[in-house]
Amino acid sequence: MVIIVIVIGALVMNYALVKIYGHLWGKNLDAQVEFQKEPSLEGRDAMLTETIYNRKWLFLPVLQVGFQMHRNLWFADGENTSVSDQCYKRDIFSVGGYQKITRTIPFHCSKRGYYELSQVELVTRSPLMNKKFYKTLESPDHFYVYPRMVDDTKLEIPFQKIMGSVLSHKNLYEDPFEFRGIREYQPTDPMHKINWKVSARTDQWMVNLYDSTSAQEVMILLDVEDETIWKFDEIHEEGIRLAAALASRLLQQGVPVGIHTNGRDLKNDECFSLNGGTGPQQVRSLYEGLTRLDLTKKAEHMEVILDRLREEKENGNRTYVMISKNQRESCYEGFDSLLQDGGTGAWIATLYDDMEWKLPENRKVTMIRWEVAK
Repeated sequence: MVIIVIVIGALVMNYALVKIYGHLWGKNLDAQVEFQKEPSLEGRDAMLTETIYNRKWLFLPVLQVGFQMHRNLWFADGENTSVSDQCYKRDIFSVGGYQKITRTIPFHCSKRGYYELSQVELVTRSPLMNKKFYKTLESPDHFYVYPRMVDDTKLEIPFQKIMGSVLSHKNLYEDPFEFRGIREYQPTDPMHKINWKVSARTDQWMVNLYDSTSAQEVMILLDVEDETIWKFDEIHEEGIRLAAALASRLLQQGVPVGIHTNGRDLKNDECFSLNGGTGPQQVRSLYEGLTRLDLTKKAEHMEVILDRLREEKENGNRTYVMISKNQRESCYEGFDSLLQDGGTGAWIATLYDDMEWKLPENRKVTMIRWEVAK
């Protein structure tokens, strides 16, 4: 009889403990997983922070914190980690009353992309370890892994050729607000350049000199379309890296840069484009847009984008840089037509070493072959 009473008492006590613990364990308990604030580059490591807040007196002897993120982000040590369609991370803590635990975890960024975290799952056990309790918390965060840089030595040739086009074209335009000096009048000078005050003082005709306009911009055209059922993701990834590297170098030189691509933004399914501009925000916007390009989505035909650009009025004051593996005639003709209003252009063909060069010669277009490693 005594044994029966003890057993019943133990069961009642366990039931009460389970009920009380189940009611209290999740109260004033919070957990967050956050990426580092600054973006990383593909191929490099980054950090995330795991934080647990227990704002009550109850001691939690076993608390499992779990979350998942994209498999392109993986933990180097592999501890408490499983990888399938996603990378799953589960850590176990012992959390005291009114305690905050912070843990920093390094991870590797294996591929360019825009990655999100959404939830944190908490799992604990009753004091006698015979029942599990679950809680899911919202912990939204996102992280950019920018395309890695291309080889600076390899980039130097296309960069210098594009800068040459920008500078030579820039000299065709003068900015009336950029005064440079005065010289003697020549018969070919227009009357509106005469400086009347200086001419009266020196008793000979003198004209103003102006610097060329600084508004000459480079518009990058990035083509990530596959013409057939065969996929060339590595070529397109190299094109994205090349676009990012060229834009970065040009912006460092103070050249306004914009971009149009037929690749789709994974957030809104629209083709990514960015008007010409300069400054740190332009660099960030360009990198973030390129990072969000989703190569699994069907790209728009490049000819459609070229038709749109021909309707703009700034064409004569731009240098266009096409980055594409595709060499079809209709796309080349569309690019050539874009330069009819006085713009200059360069075509960088991103090709494997065994791919044929098909582009015709054109005095208005600088042709560059960019070898992509398989």
